[in-house]
Amino acid sequence: MKRIFLLIFLFFLNIGGFANQPDFGRTNKFNSDWKFHLGEVPGFMVPDFDALSWRGVELPHDWSIEGEFDQANPAGESGGFLPNGIGCYRKSFKLPADLKGKRISIRFDGVYMNSTVYLNGVYLGNRPYGFSTFEYDLTPNLKYGDQQNVLAVKVDHSLQPSCRWYTGSGINRSVFLLVKPQQHFKSNGIFFTTSEISEHLAKVKVSFDIISHNFHESKTIAFQAYPDSIRHIVKQCQIISQLIDHEGIIQGSAETSATLSDYSSLTGNLNMEVKNPQLWSDSSPYRYKLVNQLLIDGKLIDEETIRVGIRKIEFNAKDGMLVNGRKTIIKGVCLHKDAGSFGTAVPKDMWRYRLQKLKAMGCNAIRTHGPVDPVFIEICDELGFYMMAEAFDEWNTTWQWGYSENPEGKRPYSYHLFFNQWAETDLKTMVYRDRNHPSVFIYSVGNEVPDQRIPEGVAKLSQLKSWVKEVDSTRPVVAACDWSPFANRSGFMDTMDIAGYNYIDRYFPGLYTDEHKTYPNRIFLGTETFADLKNWLSIRDNRYVTGEFLWVGIDYQGEAVNWPRKGWEWGLIDLAGFEKTTYYIRQSYWSENPMVHIAVNVKKKGKFQWQRFTVASHWNFQKEDVDTVFVYSNCEQVELFLNHKSLGRKEVNKDTYQAIYQVKYKEGTLKAVAFNHSKLIAEHILHTAGNPDHLSLNPEKDMVEWSKSELVYIPVEVTDKNGNRCPLSTNNIRLTVEGTGDLIGLDSGNQFSHEQYKTDNRNAYEGRVLAIIRPTKPGIIKVTAFSESLGPGNGIITVW
Repeated sequence: MKRIFLLIFLFFLNIGGFANQPDFGRTNKFNSDWKFHLGEVPGFMVPDFDALSWRGVELPHDWSIEGEFDQANPAGESGGFLPNGIGCYRKSFKLPADLKGKRISIRFDGVYMNSTVYLNGVYLGNRPYGFSTFEYDLTPNLKYGDQQNVLAVKVDHSLQPSCRWYTGSGINRSVFLLVKPQQHFKSNGIFFTTSEISEHLAKVKVSFDIISHNFHESKTIAFQAYPDSIRHIVKQCQIISQLIDHEGIIQGSAETSATLSDYSSLTGNLNMEVKNPQLWSDSSPYRYKLVNQLLIDGKLIDEETIRVGIRKIEFNAKDGMLVNGRKTIIKGVCLHKDAGSFGTAVPKDMWRYRLQKLKAMGCNAIRTHGPVDPVFIEICDELGFYMMAEAFDEWNTTWQWGYSENPEGKRPYSYHLFFNQWAETDLKTMVYRDRNHPSVFIYSVGNEVPDQRIPEGVAKLSQLKSWVKEVDSTRPVVAACDWSPFANRSGFMDTMDIAGYNYIDRYFPGLYTDEHKTYPNRIFLGTETFADLKNWLSIRDNRYVTGEFLWVGIDYQGEAVNWPRKGWEWGLIDLAGFEKTTYYIRQSYWSENPMVHIAVNVKKKGKFQWQRFTVASHWNFQKEDVDTVFVYSNCEQVELFLNHKSLGRKEVNKDTYQAIYQVKYKEGTLKAVAFNHSKLIAEHILHTAGNPDHLSLNPEKDMVEWSKSELVYIPVEVTDKNGNRCPLSTNNIRLTVEGTGDLIGLDSGNQFSHEQYKTDNRNAYEGRVLAIIRPTKPGIIKVTAFSESLGPGNGIITVW
């Protein structure tokens, strides 16, 4: 069918002008030209307020990450010892006169926290929860033509601590202006589900929800005594859905007709069949484009396009999880929302960069903690991750209880203050927003909530579960329980669709085997697990277990244990994004690609040990510091060489994924090779580095595409004269960027560094830093690194 484009929508340039945009011009990024002031400013929301002295910022923006680390900051170890407070934002903009008569709203993908929004001095609303996406209708209070509009946002993050981990402060996710006709698809009102999959056919359903305001012919009603005497305008409408593949070919279509009156709503379903569908899974994340059109009197009025995946995920007590009929183990990690120097204002491509590293490790699933940035879910869809969408870290009960329940939550000013009023809204908002993403396979309504131990907790869980099912009945609901024996007794565990166990090994020596004997019809999931090998083996060897989410995939700010540490440092990837040695032991468990990696046992241990072992992947030690070397591998045999002398070929233990060597330290070269069927298939080499000599820039790409918002990632290393990284170097490294790019991130991964982030220099940690550059336009970017007494390093990047 030939599309009829009648509405010409435009999107804002920096000064409020418009230009053409894909997807029918509905969604327009609104991130540019904001003004920001740190601190409370009375009357700042008034349109003629003088904000000329305020700092200009681009969204997303996290002001906490710009601050100084200080042990006295009220957020303390929970917030990574960074400052918070109150921040005020303003944005002025103009609207073309021809947009008058459209429905115009604003969408915030997340503001942390307690945001209050005004338009032209008019109060629009308040949203306490900093992880929620929310919208306000701007239409009644907008001005058009040459008149200025002023959007003002107050963010009150002054009461501390507000969370158990670092959240950042400010409008830390993107903002969008939504321009819609009077009759349109409701926001998040389209729901795509797979009804049935057979060998060569998929049946899918598209549910829709349409809002109708006034038609052009509708009469203005000043006073109406009797509702029945209102004369509604009624028109004929068509709703059409088309499923389009990567080549632009329509693979499925359906349509329906109905009447639509002004001041009403319309809901319905469309069913279509797709022959020989490409199915979405972690190994083949194929997505279709679903185009939904609303036609009234034969004219195209509105169009909504979303990316969807056809897949069938089933759970049972025998096989755990089946994806498109195939047994699949969840090999997952837990993640928080910050990314080193960006704080929680994380660019989309930065999430892609990090998740690609987890994918290369063999990871196929992510558990979030609180609703995440929508761009994160888009990357999970694209790369093929199963994502547990989690709503809350707490409800309204604290860990302790007595004759009088104390509803103080886990931190004094955290979500328990808002739960009774906002839980239904925040939970349903998350489910509506996330339900079309093929990566989202399960919803969690709580993490380690103390309510699991008390009788009232079952009723709360049942209510939360019912709210989820009202919006999406196709996915199971879980809560992550760290007191599973209590949750068993209270009935809490059996109220969930899937039983979520945090640290099951704390209570049951036989892990899932013990519980399976008692509850043979229960579906098991390790919603949070310790890095011990036994936890992985209990999943690998018991088909009925769905899988696990390891704590934790990537280091993060906050939950710092104690000063001077600023965050959690026991992830598999550090704050900057560099893989740790422990990354490779997990890769040996999870990856199907042949690998081998050397891990040197470090005798000196830290005071707080989350992991059972401390290892390093370099060969710069003192003799007394080394006696054991682990060789991680998923291959059949490995052989270790010290300075070209073999230390023996060994079988890899299939239940430990490693071979162990006793090694007397000597400077030189340590090399491990791996064999399958006696064929050398992988190797890993460590060299003893000499004295620092120069800086080496190693861009991960020589060319990036500006139109796709790709970032430039450049590891900068302190190296010896032979190019070996000097792992003990802490030289200060300064970056200059010339040409068509800006330095937007610089980090070393050091959890004990209190250097401010938003600078052009940083001390190396383990002999390196990671520089991140955002291209500003096509052209050439020249990056130069300097360090006292070392030769400079240079890199050239082409942006096209």
